[in-house]
Amino acid sequence: MQHSSVIRTTNSGGPRLSLAGSDRRRVAVIGGHGGRRFVGGLDERCGAGLSVDVVVSSRAADERCGVERGCSQVRTIVVPELESVSRGDLIARYDAVVYAFTSFRDRPLPVPGAGLEGSVWADDITNVPGGLPEWSRAVVVGSGERACAAVRAVARTAGRGGAHTIVVLGGCLPGQRAVVDGLPVRLEGVAIDVRGQGRLLQIRGRGRVDAVVTGECNGSLQVRAAQLVVNATGELPAVMAGLPMHSSGLIAHEGGCISGTAHEFVLGPLQSRGATAEEDALAGEALAGQVARRLQDRRGPWSQVDPLEWLEFRHGAVLATRRSRPSVMAS
Repeated sequence: MQHSSVIRTTNSGGPRLSLAGSDRRRVAVIGGHGGRRFVGGLDERCGAGLSVDVVVSSRAADERCGVERGCSQVRTIVVPELESVSRGDLIARYDAVVYAFTSFRDRPLPVPGAGLEGSVWADDITNVPGGLPEWSRAVVVGSGERACAAVRAVARTAGRGGAHTIVVLGGCLPGQRAVVDGLPVRLEGVAIDVRGQGRLLQIRGRGRVDAVVTGECNGSLQVRAAQLVVNATGELPAVMAGLPMHSSGLIAHEGGCISGTAHEFVLGPLQSRGATAEEDALAGEALAGQVARRLQDRRGPWSQVDPLEWLEFRHGAVLATRRSRPSVMAS
């Protein structure tokens, strides 16, 4: 199927892609972070041939909902479990997919002491204010790829001198193998002690982590001295499956264009942590230019099918415009 396009000029003097009605381009913004500035910049560049779906979880939509604006159609689609949406299905139904999540954090560790200093999320390993505490024994809780990445990241923070050990608690059932079972016994000079069936029961300390209580595969309890506990439970959701990730949890990209893909992009904290509001806004506008240029590429006939029908059928999605709440897109 051929697409015809005409390049015009935006108010700011940049190129504008004007598409005929049959050549409508569909863009999905998954998560909604920074959506207002991004969609505004994309609208200015693409005009009437653009449709944008901001796809959010029901938790986010409880506070906000979608809008229709300007010459581009903008919808907010609410999915009960956004994390279960297939990345492959999104790529097949949209001309461009922008991952704009604040983060992907599972629930906090359900054990006493989880709030102590020295108990951190896996995606904060390289972003803890003041850096990670000095440690000789660290405990990583988790059994999958996220835990493996956390182990490697923690090992790189080991100080010089003295022995360092990372204990990995997989929490698996008896006889069940976990991804972490494939970790080597040493990384970066750090001893790796994988206990696939080990479970974290308690974190102890006065103000900060001093020790952990673990459940062993033989049913016994053990108290271990520790200075760092890393929550690496859970896996990347299906909507991010296969994306190139750094050990810090950031998506690998070049100027917002995800490495190794042609029509996938990243915006917000998964692109760059610690950015100011001004830097975040500039990133959204810059990414709009990148996406507009990519939208000139040819795509298959699936772009003519409304993805809402698929999301309604497969994931119980609804349009947030049916709710009387403000816009979902944060500036």
